[in-house]
Amino acid sequence: MRAIVKGAVISSAGALLLGASLALSSATVVSGATRAHPGAKAAPAKTETCNAKSSCLTVSNTGEGSAINGSAGSGYGVWGSSDNNIGVYGASNSDGVEGDAQTSGNGVYGLSSSGNGVYGDAQGSGAGVSGLSASGYGVSGQSTNGTGVYGSTQGGLYGVYGQAPGTAVFGQATSSAGIGGYFENNNGTYPALYATNLADGPLLTVLNNVSGDGFSVDASGDGIFSGYVEAKSFNTDQPTRGGPHLEAFGSESTRAMIEDTGTARLEGGEGVVRFDSALASTIDAARGYQVFLTPNGETRGWLYVAAKYEGGFIVREGLRGRSSVYFDYRVVAHPYGASDARLPQVEIKQPPIPRLPHHSQPQHP
Repeated sequence: MRAIVKGAVISSAGALLLGASLALSSATVVSGATRAHPGAKAAPAKTETCNAKSSCLTVSNTGEGSAINGSAGSGYGVWGSSDNNIGVYGASNSDGVEGDAQTSGNGVYGLSSSGNGVYGDAQGSGAGVSGLSASGYGVSGQSTNGTGVYGSTQGGLYGVYGQAPGTAVFGQATSSAGIGGYFENNNGTYPALYATNLADGPLLTVLNNVSGDGFSVDASGDGIFSGYVEAKSFNTDQPTRGGPHLEAFGSESTRAMIEDTGTARLEGGEGVVRFDSALASTIDAARGYQVFLTPNGETRGWLYVAAKYEGGFIVREGLRGRSSVYFDYRVVAHPYGASDARLPQVEIKQPPIPRLPHHSQPQHP
């Protein structure tokens, strides 16, 4: 009786093993790992091919672990390639790969301890990294010591390209020693930073988030500064009637001043110059102003300023002259609200710009 029962048990176990073998043989896409005999050679890598409109392989994990986990000693843990579509695509309720986050997660999330969190390399006309997210980040990369997100292209397109109805590219430094954005160019022809507005709007705006001070450049290339502009020299590009442009130099003054020039007429030895309302509003009349006169014809006596008012001045001819002649004048005044300091000492502080190390380009798969 015992022998019969033992044989029945063995037969049942054989049936189970046979069923398991048939189940494994039917799964042609998945190759099961086998325990190799000590000293035996490693089995060659298996390649499976299918021709279907749906996925060749579907793996589902209803627990808390990963559906697929890939690990490699020196190569790529997971590598995907496609002729006309997406090489690797992932979608989940929190994080996805290639950038399709179904809720508020990250379109692409990469984590690296020393290398690149996410690396994209476009060999053709596409994007090195493309991410799409409903409300989170289209592309998110995090690295402990390396680069969070790295994009590279071998052609003439963009290593990293951002497009959005709001802010296309946003950079933020989370430490006091970091910077929000850093641009570097290794050639002497093109600029490190190039900005253009396709809608003929402002080109650049840089503001202090605390005080609101800063500067901007409008569509015409005019710079608007909320503070002082300090430079070693002020040179301008002056066009000429003949065509070529010449370099002109700006005059310097020991203190803040505002000037106005004009021509007036002396009638019977006396002339009156009245400031227009715009000029009068910019002059600090309490500090006075200077007037320089040049007659445009022969006079009996010299010309002098007989009286100064807040709204203008009176010019008369010396030696009781009664000449009627045009004269030029130059008015130099102190601007309203400006400092009265003469040649004040300044200390120009250059903002700290850290020199970031060059990142080596990762190898292609």
